[in-house]
Amino acid sequence: MEITFLGTNGWFDTHTGATSCVFLNTKEAYIVLDCGSGFYKVPSLLKEDKPIFLLLTHLHLDHICALQMLPLLKNKNLTIIVVGKQQKEDLQKFMQLPFMPTAKMLGIKIAEIEEIKNKLPFKVEYYELAHAVKTFGYKIFAESKIVAYGLDSGLCENILHLVKDSDLFICECSYLPNQEPDFNHLNPKAAALIAKEAKAKLLALIHFKADVYDTFEKRDLALLCAGEHFEKVFAPYDGDIITI
Repeated sequence: MEITFLGTNGWFDTHTGATSCVFLNTKEAYIVLDCGSGFYKVPSLLKEDKPIFLLLTHLHLDHICALQMLPLLKNKNLTIIVVGKQQKEDLQKFMQLPFMPTAKMLGIKIAEIEEIKNKLPFKVEYYELAHAVKTFGYKIFAESKIVAYGLDSGLCENILHLVKDSDLFICECSYLPNQEPDFNHLNPKAAALIAKEAKAKLLALIHFKADVYDTFEKRDLALLCAGEHFEKVFAPYDGDIITI
């Protein structure tokens, strides 16, 4: 499985990166995690005729702002997946005129995860996380690997279930090392301790809050802090690719 980090910032774009978007290229499907501004690079990565599944964690704008770019994928066998009837209804309200073309106009499907999960070419679990709005982490099982994706979450028991025994934990790192984690976000130490307790094999730090992580040097300090508690950790830049 090849994983490309298309957006590693949280909240808004800066010279350090676009907002959250991660692209998984599996044998059976393309899986896109969140639709932050880094999503604009997705069309260039579609080299094979495979279905595309876009999984949204929640509907804060920095995680859905690139929905406006969906005309680039018109009629490309794309399904947007959300959790719960309310999130589906809210997304449909957003994806309509005069704001943007509707999903129907674009030939795109919107599905609530319980409607579709048994029909997907990969297994997925989801866990409600700790945040100001309904937010969900996804656990993807594909090619005998497990990828856990948990952004915009504070400390909670569910994040441990999400991450347990994962080959890769893609975790948010919104706060600086000297900022305490809370109900909404984590700092690098908290992310590392979650990875350690849940026995993840590898930790990737993304979703660096743009107003406080305003330099790459600050990201480096976060990586050093996390590394004191969990050895196998990295902080990808936009465009970085790994294979697991």
